[in-house]
Order: sequence, then structure tokens, then C-alpha cells
Amino acid sequence: MDAFVGGLVYLLVAIGILVTIHELGHFLAARACGVKVLRFSIGFGPIIFKMTGRNGCEYALSAIPLGGYVKMEGENDLDEEQKELPKDSFKAQGVLKRAIIIFAGPFFNFLLAVLLFTLNNMHGVTIGYPVVGYVLPESSASSAGFKTYDKIISFDNKEVNSWKNIMIEIFDNMGHDKNIPVKVSENIGKGPVRELSINLKNVKLNRNDDPLQKAGFIPCFGKITNEVGAIVENSPAQKASIKVGDIITQINGVKIDSWNALRDIIDSSEIRDLEMVVERDGVKYLTTVKPVMQYDKLTQKMRPFVGVGATIEHIEGLSENIKYGFVDASLKAVDDCVDMSKLVLVSLYKLANGSISTENISGPIAIAKGAQESANIGLFFFLTFLAAISVNLGIFNLLPIPVLDGGQLMFIAYEAIRGKAPSIAVQKILTIMGLAILLSLMVFSVFNDVKGLSY
Repeated sequence: MDAFVGGLVYLLVAIGILVTIHELGHFLAARACGVKVLRFSIGFGPIIFKMTGRNGCEYALSAIPLGGYVKMEGENDLDEEQKELPKDSFKAQGVLKRAIIIFAGPFFNFLLAVLLFTLNNMHGVTIGYPVVGYVLPESSASSAGFKTYDKIISFDNKEVNSWKNIMIEIFDNMGHDKNIPVKVSENIGKGPVRELSINLKNVKLNRNDDPLQKAGFIPCFGKITNEVGAIVENSPAQKASIKVGDIITQINGVKIDSWNALRDIIDSSEIRDLEMVVERDGVKYLTTVKPVMQYDKLTQKMRPFVGVGATIEHIEGLSENIKYGFVDASLKAVDDCVDMSKLVLVSLYKLANGSISTENISGPIAIAKGAQESANIGLFFFLTFLAAISVNLGIFNLLPIPVLDGGQLMFIAYEAIRGKAPSIAVQKILTIMGLAILLSLMVFSVFNDVKGLSY
């Protein structure tokens, strides 16, 4: 219940901020273009609270907090004749002014994202350098020949310096039968350079999938030793009396000198008993671990499960925390916004061609969960999450679907080209179709959210 209430609160905060900024864009643009605004509402449906400003505009808080609207003079006037429209009417304005008013909502969402990214960049951003920690077996990365501690220095002939760069490249190329040239430097960038080729044709994202992991990459966060760093409650390892701090030195007579070696032996064991030699306080013990088959979200396969976690030792040069000055932070924020926009647009394209499962279409429950999880980590994680959602909202509203801003811009563009607006009958039919599409998307996204609660 606490998690539900917390998620609901953060959802309302997030939507409240995003909707207010979006509608503020419409409001300010309308006022600047000389259009009379009748109502500025946060939320839909019955009005809970309202007040009238000196300019005659009614400011309202409505019961359904999943959006908002700005009601302008003459905006929804579908009278065919429209003989004498007031000068301050929306429909009385030229196509350019109307386009500016409509576009201002999504534009303010992008401005909000840039502002939030700027604040985060000034606070400090951790750059994770693209050093491979582990290569998942039977993956694209494994087939390409990547190894632990390889530092990726170029991907598809583009210089890369972070895992974010790699993720964007994977997004761009997954699903395509293309051999992508990659350069890596061994030993965390201190060793010789190798040239590899990776094919991402078989990479497809289902719900909650990490693009890096689907391609076979586990980023390096430090040196993974064969010392036990964690034990899962009631796991085979705990039942075999293995404890945190134990060093696993041998399994079934095979010497263990790394965590990757340990993992490979466990993976190949299926569910056969594992005779383990563990060292504790300088004394060696022999114990038998009985693995169980369990679904692994990382590989999305059934794998032998033992229940031990590794100890990770710090390695210099894997990441760097950078704090930017205002100007550099702002410039980087624009780049961040552009990168996020590219990811959203590429995701839409990949949804269309099947490279990304439609299970990834998320709704309010997923947003609430993401908002709460990011807020629990820290304020600036929440602000970054909010920036990402703001970019998504801006792009979504620009889709050419009637009832969305993009649909209205489509009508205005038609009018600018043809010299007259689409007929009222056509507008009504397309609006009904757009509303049906939007409602279908909402229902489908909520269905995915509920289904995703089991992940």
C-alpha cells in the first residue's frame, strides 16, 4: 500500500509539472498572439477549484489529473459560415499564429527538459566509460569476440566514450542485418587495439529489456573476484553453508581464478551437484551445492541457480563524475534533449518494424513506478526522469493524430498548402478516429502496465 500511495503521489507531481508547463506554452503563445484565453485548466472533467484573473481568464483545477487544457475564444467553433469572428478569436488568426500557439505546448516540454538536464549537469554527471565487464554467452557480443576488460573506442566508425553512446548505436542498428565495425582496446584501454565486427540483426527488445544486455554487454563496474559478496536467502548456496567473505577456489576439481570461470562452470552444470572448495579465514572447506533451475531475467532463459553474488573491487578509470558550468551544462543539456528525442523517434520506428515489442508501450502505472524509483534514488535522478518524460510527452503530442497538437498542426499545414481548411465534416471524422486511436493506446498501455507488474 505504501508503494502504491508513493507511486501515486509521484505520478501526480510529475504529471502536474509536465501538464502545467505544456499548457503554459499554449497559454503564453495565445496571449502573445492576441488570442483571448477563456480557461487554463490543470486536469479534465468537473472543476474542483477555480478563480478568475484580471484578464478575465478562468484558472481551474479539475478532477481528472491526467492532462489539462487551454480553452481559447473560438477554438472549437465548427460553424461552417464563421462570418464575423472576434479579432481575439483563435480561428480569426492566420495560419502562422495558430501554428505557433499549437506548437508552443510541445516546445515548452522540450524547454523544460533542457532546463532539468542543465540542473543535473551542473550538479554532476557520472560518465560510465564503455569497458566490458562480462560478455553474455550466445549473444551478438559473444559472436563478435568481445572480451572482459575490452574498452570500446569506436562503434560503427563513430568515436564513443560512454555506455550511453553505445546504447544509442545499438538502438539505431538493432534488427538490421549489418556487420558493424567496432574497435576495442584491451585491458581497460591500456592494451593493444583489436578490430571486431558485430551484427545486431537478432536483437529485439521486450518489456523492461536493457539494450546493452540484449546485445550481450554487461558493463564493468570493477574487478569481479571469486570472493562471495552476497548470499540469496534460502538459496542452494545458503543451504550449503556458504557465507559472505568465502573465497570459492575450486568446483568439481576445476580451479577457480575468476568469477567468470565460476559462472561458466555453474552454467554448464545444469542441475548436477557442485563440489565446491571454499576458503574461509585461511581454512579450506569442502561443501556440496545443489543448483536449481530458475528463470534468469538477464539472459531470459532457464539457468542453474546457486544464489551467490560476487565481490567487486574498485578499478580506476571506469567512470568519471563531471560537474559543468552553466554555459557548458546548458549546451550539453541541448545535446541530451536531442539524444533523447532521437531515442524516442527511433523507438517509434522500431515499434513499427517489430524490433521493439509493443509490450514496451507504457502508461500511467509505469510512469508512477519510474517516478517513485527515481525519487527514491535522489532528487536529481527524479529530475532527469522528469526530463525524459517531458521529451516523450513533447514528441507524442506532435504525432499527426487529430485531438493531439500534431493533428491540429496537420490541419493547419493542409490549410496553408490548399488555401482553405479541411471541411468541418472531414475534421469531425478525423477527430473521432484520432480519439479512438488515442483511447486504444491508453487502454493498451494500461494493460501493458498491469501485465508488467509481474516482471
